[in-house]
Amino acid sequence: MNSDFLRRPLTTTEKLNFKEIPAWVTQAVVFLRENQKMVYLVGGAVRDLIWGSTPSDWDLATDALPDEIEKIFPKTLPTGKRFGTITIFSAGQPIQITTIREDFPYSDGRRPDQVLFGSDIVKDLARRDFTINAMAYDFETQALIDPFNGRADCYRRLLKAVGNPRDRFREDGLRMFRFYRFLASHSLAAERKTEGAINPEWAKFVSYERIRDEFSKLLLGASIRKGLAGLAKSGLLLELIPEFYSADKAQSRLYSYLREHSFSAAAAIQRLLPLRLAALLHDIAKPASLTITKTGPHFYGHERAGAEMSRVILERLRYPKKLIQKVSLLINGHMFFYQPNISDSAVRRLISNIGPENIPDLLELRRADIIATGKINPKTLEHWKDLSQRVLAVLRSKSESKNGSKLAINGADLIEKLGVKPGPLMGEILSYLNEQIIEEPDLNQENRLLEITRQYLDSKNLRD
Repeated sequence: MNSDFLRRPLTTTEKLNFKEIPAWVTQAVVFLRENQKMVYLVGGAVRDLIWGSTPSDWDLATDALPDEIEKIFPKTLPTGKRFGTITIFSAGQPIQITTIREDFPYSDGRRPDQVLFGSDIVKDLARRDFTINAMAYDFETQALIDPFNGRADCYRRLLKAVGNPRDRFREDGLRMFRFYRFLASHSLAAERKTEGAINPEWAKFVSYERIRDEFSKLLLGASIRKGLAGLAKSGLLLELIPEFYSADKAQSRLYSYLREHSFSAAAAIQRLLPLRLAALLHDIAKPASLTITKTGPHFYGHERAGAEMSRVILERLRYPKKLIQKVSLLINGHMFFYQPNISDSAVRRLISNIGPENIPDLLELRRADIIATGKINPKTLEHWKDLSQRVLAVLRSKSESKNGSKLAINGADLIEKLGVKPGPLMGEILSYLNEQIIEEPDLNQENRLLEITRQYLDSKNLRD
């Protein structure tokens, strides 16, 4: 197909948007054109510019072969040289440049068995996943090459496969997860034929690492609920997190409620990956923890069991250890008890148990859990606000105490009045005293702190 017949002029607004292409990108274009090479802006950058947003990645397509790209640019990385992709650096910024190509069948469900390099940009666009990603901007003519009506789909905010959707998804099963990630990230509508072509069986050929990356982006999307609901409806969630389902039909209603509540909690919480994962999985162990007594159903200990289940799930999805620990910690602590009449010491113990660095996230998880019930009790929210204010007050007090401005004695007092020598022991004592006054602020008096120090030294047999 001749691309000349498919060139579309930009609208006035689009021209303004495309003028925002950074100088370091156009400099790379100049280098290629000076070497008599064709070059196009492709992929998500074209889509984002049409939407008037700033692209996060800049990809170029060219008829230059990989070896030629490496000769044209002084600093390169062979990111995927076998498939025609070289990463170059322009003004220190990375740009992926890929040789225009035509793909052969994908027998491994991930990559084409063979690629044929060429110069037909339309054939190159035909191998892409969705129409909104299958456009090219011609720097020479300043026109849009749009053989699959991607621009119209951009404005309709419609997510549609290029060509036969079954072929696209069978070529690379990850595209099914990308489909729902795009729905969540860009608040798009699903084209019915495209969504209907999704087959969870094709997900079995995709590594967890690749799925994890798309799933994480979905979780951070503005329309996360749409993405999660799509995964559930299509059967992909069953492949990804089977713990959300039961083989026992008698429990189907409970599991259905679990999914709905979990999706709502994930949508209600801040857009930070550890928080969204914690919200999604916070009740994952409820069905397994169900007990029924005369007073009704109970889920005793589901937070502890859920912390362990979340660890297993996230390890399977190859998430980093530190993130897994954070999510597990939050889930384990999310059922903490609170009433306005509990003591300040109890609030301080809560902070100590979960860690001052984690307590704001735990409060945010509780807030999302409350909202996700769908029946918000004003008194419950008032309790949450009250606890948040009390926690903030304690954290401020602790911060002031840590910098030493509030402690009634210092290292010099310990040396002069108790004969403590400078060194690790002095730091240990001051840290201990800080903990004591956080627990009981009234102890922050010189004579009382000196007495506490004497008792501390006696307990360790360190006094002369």
